[in-house]
Amino acid sequence: MKPMAVLLGSLALFVPGAVLSAATVAYDLTIARQGVNFTGQPVEAMTINGKFPGPTLRFTEGDHAVIRVHNQMDVETSIHWHGILLPNSMDGVPFVTYPPIASGKTFIYEFDLRQSGTYWYHSHTMLQEQRGLFGSLVIAPRDQGAFDRLRDHVVVLSDWTDEDASSVLHTLKRGRV
Repeated sequence: MKPMAVLLGSLALFVPGAVLSAATVAYDLTIARQGVNFTGQPVEAMTINGKFPGPTLRFTEGDHAVIRVHNQMDVETSIHWHGILLPNSMDGVPFVTYPPIASGKTFIYEFDLRQSGTYWYHSHTMLQEQRGLFGSLVIAPRDQGAFDRLRDHVVVLSDWTDEDASSVLHTLKRGRV
């Protein structure tokens, strides 16, 4: 047997089985501006795949996530994967762990999922979360028990204001109306 084949075969013994059989699950998320009317006054929101909130992303523990984020806005953006164990370069905090996604550009987030549970993702750029850039992320356990096989429903709660998010933040910091 060739030495390289023996080495690779030996290394495979130390890799957990789930990693060897992990599925790659890919999503494309397109971030754009879109008019909405929740209060009787038309305003501009930021949507993910035309939705507010963004779509629920579903995985199984052990999956390899590939998430392509396409920025169709005229400003930079980002996506932070809240509570997910992942490499620092995929964390999605602009100017801290990676550069923001420029207007008209695509960034590919790629990481292995080492946990299960329900989480959320959101923008970490210029109060964009308050204008609609967030969604849910569900990671099913690799080994499901009886409880895990029950049908689940994700409920995302948020609030909305037609006011500019920067003005709201300024008012909150002042402590008075």
